[in-house]
Amino acid sequence: MLSTYNIAPRVTVYPSGSAPPPVGEGWIALAQLPRADGSAVFGDGSHATTRLCATAVDMLCRRCPSQAVLDVGTGTGILARIARARGARRIVGTDIDPVAVSCAQAHAELDDHRVEIQFGREAPDHWGACFDLVVANILEAPLQNLAPALCRALVPGGVLLISGFTRPQIPALRVLYENAGLTCLDHFSLDEWAALKLASNQ
Repeated sequence: MLSTYNIAPRVTVYPSGSAPPPVGEGWIALAQLPRADGSAVFGDGSHATTRLCATAVDMLCRRCPSQAVLDVGTGTGILARIARARGARRIVGTDIDPVAVSCAQAHAELDDHRVEIQFGREAPDHWGACFDLVVANILEAPLQNLAPALCRALVPGGVLLISGFTRPQIPALRVLYENAGLTCLDHFSLDEWAALKLASNQ
């Protein structure tokens, strides 16, 4: 059964079909679809890594609203939708799972917003170095394999946010991405899960 909860300090998720919850100034509320069996759609925001990324995406897009944002492993599209609600000028969400792409598109259509989110199954570097913010909430192995492509998607000085791994996995991933030409700016954790914030040096 879906419920209303905060996925980030200023972002609330609520069940589609119900009235949007009252939120404070500067908050956003995003509807969420149920599965046919009534359970939450995968990537609904309940996992710690999604919460870490949602908080960071919300903060970064509020600081610099007119960004181009790429959400790799978009799932339900919640991170892409947060970026759009915070003023991103271009938003792309990719996933290797066609079911996830359809799910993300269906969720994005719940929002009354003039900016379209482009969903597909393309590689992160398909569009070249054109994204100010790239977020990848996936597992450690794909993060290792996709490191070159994720780096190539960033504009000079762009920010890469990665999650989907535990705190003991931070050092190896940090070394990998620093060797790929990025600088680690910060790391965050929630329970045993972690996220890294890196920036392009190019």
